[in-house]
Amino acid sequence: MFRTGLLVKFGIVRITSSCSLVQTSVKWCSTSANLSLKQTDLKADEHLSSEPAWVKTPLDKQIFSAPDARSLLMSVEHQSFDGKCAINVVNILSRWVAEGKFTVSDFQKLENKAKLEENLLKGEFSVGVFGTLQALKGLLVLGFQPNSKVVESLENEILWLLRKITVGQHLLVLDYYSQMQESARHQQVIKEVVSNVQRRWVEIVEARDFVSLFKHAAHFSPKFIEKMEDVLVELVQGFSQEEQTKILVVLGATQRRSTPLLRALSYHLNKHSDKLSVRLAADILFALHRLSFHDHLLMERICNDLVAQLTPEVKSSTIGSLLTSLGCLDAICDWVNHNWTKVRYQDVLSLTLCLAALDFLPSCWEPLWEKMSVLLRQKRMASDLGKFIQLDLAWSLAVLNHLDLETGQSVLNDEFINELLGSTPANNKGVQMKLNQVWAVAVLKKWDLSRLKTALPFTFNNPATGNQKPTLNQAVVSALSNFIPSGKYLREGGQTSLGIEIDAECIVNDKGIPFPLADYDNGKALPANSARVAVMVLNYKDLCKGKPFSIGAQGLRERLLTQSGYRVVTVKHTEFDPRDKLVKKVQYLEQLVKNAVSTTRM
Repeated sequence: MFRTGLLVKFGIVRITSSCSLVQTSVKWCSTSANLSLKQTDLKADEHLSSEPAWVKTPLDKQIFSAPDARSLLMSVEHQSFDGKCAINVVNILSRWVAEGKFTVSDFQKLENKAKLEENLLKGEFSVGVFGTLQALKGLLVLGFQPNSKVVESLENEILWLLRKITVGQHLLVLDYYSQMQESARHQQVIKEVVSNVQRRWVEIVEARDFVSLFKHAAHFSPKFIEKMEDVLVELVQGFSQEEQTKILVVLGATQRRSTPLLRALSYHLNKHSDKLSVRLAADILFALHRLSFHDHLLMERICNDLVAQLTPEVKSSTIGSLLTSLGCLDAICDWVNHNWTKVRYQDVLSLTLCLAALDFLPSCWEPLWEKMSVLLRQKRMASDLGKFIQLDLAWSLAVLNHLDLETGQSVLNDEFINELLGSTPANNKGVQMKLNQVWAVAVLKKWDLSRLKTALPFTFNNPATGNQKPTLNQAVVSALSNFIPSGKYLREGGQTSLGIEIDAECIVNDKGIPFPLADYDNGKALPANSARVAVMVLNYKDLCKGKPFSIGAQGLRERLLTQSGYRVVTVKHTEFDPRDKLVKKVQYLEQLVKNAVSTTRM
């Protein structure tokens, strides 16, 4: 459920000769003890090894070793100062700004600022495309406007360099531009990159290039991306296990659901003889979760590989990143229960949210919950949780049927709700839905809500369908209306008095005869052998992947409806096909309704 981005670290080691080290050390010491000479020699070694690769001339060393901005810009007066030196100066100043050692206002006051700009306008940088990109970002950090001539000069250099670099480097340029503030020639550079990549597509053969391509797919034409997905299906078998995982992760992050490509990736990941590491397994689970793509063989392989690696030596943070799959969740909970002293609070919180999302209680739940409940209560009492986290926790405990009075009251009060809604976009349905459901739990348990003056439940308007393709929900309601007339006897959509959303509502007896809804909306007792029925349509997103069980949100909704007096009819997308003949659909739904009314529900 929670994932962090992949980090790639690049390191450059600069090797110098032992002779130069001795010569440098001699400058710093006279005749002294051998120990002092060795200490000085070590310091010189550290100093030289920390110098970047661009330090080659005395002027470069002057720039690199400058202690402050004034000293740094004195290098502008040197006769050898050129565009390359100017870029290095910009990069150092922008780094100081990022580190808090220097401010943009201080830069504006520097005497030699104008001369630095003159050198940047001349061009002739000779630092390559990535050095130029780094300087471009540095100028924006230093307060230069995106449409300034200095920024434009560097972007002209980038446009020129695009003629010389590889397609892979083009895609990395897109990575840089996605992080930069839009400048005057921003769109021109992107347009040139996209044009070149689409023209030279046969050069895209490396896994990292496909990752960058899918990451920035929005810049390319849909047909081109589809073509590259087809190309990748043929190439993916030649990639390593880690490269295949990275491709799957970027597909999940960008929600690109190419079924042939996903099947190819799943097949080849499962085919590898090497055991999936915990990190790779977590990444794969993240992607499959985002894409709602279930491959039974791959999931079995992941769970088998993971269970064997869940030893006491595994870090709690690693366990936190795995909490997305029901298949290995029981083993993870068992690990948490037996390694409690190593477990961090944030991982317990992740576990709670994950269990609620899947509506799943592990076999070791009772002893595990005793430990979790104490830690969760202590942290909530410390009042250092964000409002969204507090709501998610309260809602998750409601799903798991462990919401207590204190936790419920902590989110069902005017101060909390006003702060929460004040920091969210207008009409945030997800937040309001969770508040409705927590409130419904409190009402059904008859808790004291005297601190709550906000009018609950929140109500939602059904979106207009217009000319859109009919949804599964609409297909179900349409079929229902063939034996329960819509309007007087069948209410389509809407919410109950406790704010629980339903797809349809009716009152019928055990023989399937409907009664007018309006006659019983005022609390009047229902006729004998009849019941108020709520219809819930469960699409693929409402069910656990590859399983007939509903996810936590739908499980809580069904439980709240049942507790408030409804008989619930659940219509799953796996059992109702809108393309079937009308007679078959009507007969199926009619039987579901009769079964719900005739069966005693707790």
